[in-house]
Amino acid sequence: MTKRRETISIDDARLTVARWGDGPAEIVLLHDGLGSIEQWRGIPAAVAAETGRTVVAYDRPGHGSSTPAPTGPWPADWLHREAERFDRVLDTIGAERPLLVGHSDGGSIALLLAATGRPIRSLLTLAAHSWVEQLCYDSIVAMRHNRAAIVAGLARSNDHPEALFEAWSGVWVSDEFRRWNILSILSAVGCPTLVAQGADDEYAPPRHAVDTAAAIGDNAEHLLLDGLGHLLHHQDPDRIVGLIADFDTSSA
Repeated sequence: MTKRRETISIDDARLTVARWGDGPAEIVLLHDGLGSIEQWRGIPAAVAAETGRTVVAYDRPGHGSSTPAPTGPWPADWLHREAERFDRVLDTIGAERPLLVGHSDGGSIALLLAATGRPIRSLLTLAAHSWVEQLCYDSIVAMRHNRAAIVAGLARSNDHPEALFEAWSGVWVSDEFRRWNILSILSAVGCPTLVAQGADDEYAPPRHAVDTAAAIGDNAEHLLLDGLGHLLHHQDPDRIVGLIADFDTSSA
């Protein structure tokens, strides 16, 4: 499946978009907090081939080749701001009622957008956050002590790796963000939703997925994937492609 790239402009941001397929955007992928289009690896092409649908992914500002690069930690409401921007991204790429697939912070952004009532066919989150777990906070504090190695890894797929790491890790360990919690608004998510999480996620215990799905309501289910951690789509890509394809069919 051929990948085509383009650049779109949303206010001061220039965002890199990748598309697998020739039709309207039907499945849209949102990467994690340190992710990018490239971090989806072979998932988009495989999902497009399996489902026959057009798959789109994009780099949020400061990720991959998208601009502007951040200057210091993101503000405590950055996920909400990115959900507002994502709403406009969907308009720009012509996604009318897509299936959203969000990993980690990308899953949180997808949940926030779905809670606004925008028409969405269905929503699949992979290791999404709905509040700040102590486990997550502690893990990111530890990452900040290993900054050099992580930044070196980010440099392989991001134009501004140091700025990205500081923006993301800085807000996650900030006092203001420790109070972030979106459980109270999730009942507004009206589309069919699957909250998936690795049973061995390094950033959240299994109850995180259970409580997130419960907060959404009867239109949501949770799924714990044995043997997988936070980067579940890297650890078992075939399993995740199958999960996305099966959910695409069941929620059509």
